[in-house]
Amino acid sequence: IGLTGCGPGMGVTHLSIALCSFCGSRAKKKTAYLELHKRNEISQLYHERLLFDSRSRGPERTHFTLHGADYYPCVESREIPSLMNSGYDYLILDTGSLKEADCSELLRCDRKLVLGSLAPWKIKSCQEFFLQFDTTVNLGEGFCYLVQAKITGNIPDFIKTTHISMQSIPFISNPFRIRKECFTFLEELTAV
Repeated sequence: IGLTGCGPGMGVTHLSIALCSFCGSRAKKKTAYLELHKRNEISQLYHERLLFDSRSRGPERTHFTLHGADYYPCVESREIPSLMNSGYDYLILDTGSLKEADCSELLRCDRKLVLGSLAPWKIKSCQEFFLQFDTTVNLGEGFCYLVQAKITGNIPDFIKTTHISMQSIPFISNPFRIRKECFTFLEELTAV
């Protein structure tokens, strides 16, 4: 499952962690989070000594486990084939925002989650997302477009102009402790 944001601050990392927590803890599936952007945010969890169970896989790769999922900070594209063959049921690829995303890795995913915002000051980034790909890419095949639940009033207008439907993301206050009312939404996102 690949996640990208139409712009920075769309909640890609937050939703990626929620999906990992859900798949690893709730669904009991072998799950890995791969940080594919260069901001090195997820390694901050590694340094929070109360949160992690550290393990090492070879001298070049350190990862850590939280709530049943393995977290790999700053993954390079060349490392993905090896991780794909490591027996994981789910690989959650956090590609960051569209400007920093490796779109080739996103397009290889069975499920592509695109997070956007329909706030008037951010809607341009959603429109730029659709211009990013040339006409040979089927933006419906495996793609799921998501928007923060707080700003859903513009969804009908956006659907009308783009012919792309968007689904609102329920509020997930803590991505490590998923509330029962979010289970159905996360199950839908993980269904391939």
